[in-house]
Amino acid sequence: LRRGEYHIFHYIGHGGYEPSEDGVLLLTDAQGRSQRFSGEDLRMYLRDERTLRLVVLNACEGARTSPQDPFAGTAQGLVRAGIPAVVAMQFEITDEAAITFAQQFYSTLVEGCSVVEALADGRKAIKSRVNDLEWGAPVLYMRADAGVLFPVGAGSAPSGEEGAQPVRA
Repeated sequence: LRRGEYHIFHYIGHGGYEPSEDGVLLLTDAQGRSQRFSGEDLRMYLRDERTLRLVVLNACEGARTSPQDPFAGTAQGLVRAGIPAVVAMQFEITDEAAITFAQQFYSTLVEGCSVVEALADGRKAIKSRVNDLEWGAPVLYMRADAGVLFPVGAGSAPSGEEGAQPVRA
């Protein structure tokens, strides 16, 4: 992350919810073994990345939370740490649904639409192309103005910063 300016962090893989870890992602070590990576660890790595506008956790339960603490969970913790927007899955999701969602989500973002519109289009794609059960898995946690994370046009500042010009909300 230190070697460049990145605007999106997209994780594709396995995840789960562990209350003691505010959620967990499963990474692979050099020997191919699964290693647990807590939501707290992810926040530590991403919180200081000032160009980062969006985190997408294309993994099961990245947005799951505790009934006792509605702010617990990987996605919720990232937004609390200052990430402008996080899209994550509330529950288990099949690969087909996750891929369909990502394709439509990013296609809509590239058109200059808000992250809210992109989320809605991605969910509709799951419902119409995959099944009518998983469309509710992807959710958005956001602190960005009007949901426009990537204004289109030369010299545009990210939403929420001085000089930002939202394309459409």
